[in-house]
Amino acid sequence: MNATTPNERTRRPARRALAAAALLVLGAVALPSVAAVYKWIDPKGEVHYSDRPPPPEGKLLSIDTSAQHGHERGPEPAPRASTPAPLGAPGTPNAALSPEAAAKLKQNVDNDVSSARADQCKQAQDKYQNYIHSRRLYKEGPNKERIYLSDQELETERLNAKHEVDELCGTGSG
Repeated sequence: MNATTPNERTRRPARRALAAAALLVLGAVALPSVAAVYKWIDPKGEVHYSDRPPPPEGKLLSIDTSAQHGHERGPEPAPRASTPAPLGAPGTPNAALSPEAAAKLKQNVDNDVSSARADQCKQAQDKYQNYIHSRRLYKEGPNKERIYLSDQELETERLNAKHEVDELCGTGSG
């Protein structure tokens, strides 16, 4: 005969419940996660796969959202159109947005883009000013050594920096 104390009898169901909960958690973690895999091409023509959308200069080729990537895949979505669908348009991720929320979202994005462009313009202006005021410029070599630019290379870099300022800041070359 197996003698058990009252404490042991009440602990057994609790231990079983804890073990069952642990198995459920482990089972859920072991399930394949559903994450989008973006296939895109960069301006150099190289194909990339990522869990994040491509940068603005990248061209989206497809998005795979199947649970088991590479297994029983359906047709790939069409590449991103050259002109995006308007905010709130059916079939877009923001289709459930109200017109007011869509307008606010668009305004926020426009503000972010404007801020980023202003930052890029400022960086280009700072770089150009540095090149104009510098008597000597160098590039870092493969062993972290300084490789000084010739006068002709420096002039070319100054012209490139000025072109970058004109392009990013919207200033004319005249």
